[in-house]
Amino acid sequence: MTDSKTESQLLIDFFSSEICQKATRPLKNGIEIGIYIDGSEPLTLTKQKGTITLVHQPPQKADMSFWIGKQGVKTLVSTQTEDIGEIGVAIIKLMLSSDPETRLRSQVHIGTLQLITHGYLGVLPLGGPTVMKFLASKGFSNISKIKEAISQLRG
Repeated sequence: MTDSKTESQLLIDFFSSEICQKATRPLKNGIEIGIYIDGSEPLTLTKQKGTITLVHQPPQKADMSFWIGKQGVKTLVSTQTEDIGEIGVAIIKLMLSSDPETRLRSQVHIGTLQLITHGYLGVLPLGGPTVMKFLASKGFSNISKIKEAISQLRG
């Protein structure tokens, strides 16, 4: 990571990595996720022909949206691992952060059935024991508590 890259470019590079491609395999082609970095133009994370890409354009119909500060982007992309679970934990830690410069805020725009049919709930098990252990340490000890937390993200 170099300081000359914008946060947008850092995220584009991050999501094009092999580990992020592997982590997003369950997602359905055509999904859109809006990503908003403080002080930058909106980005769209989309999946086309089996590949996740991040593009410089606002989403047309986002399934969910994420807002993140520039420091949060730097924290996320500094996660050097080949373990999907460790990336999942890094994202969850950003969501739990109280620091506005690093906090990742999210909003879900689709219902539970679409979360399932678009493949989002298929991503969680890829984090394996690493993510489940972390979630349990934060009080999310079963699927109903995780489902409740997701429902609170709806807009």
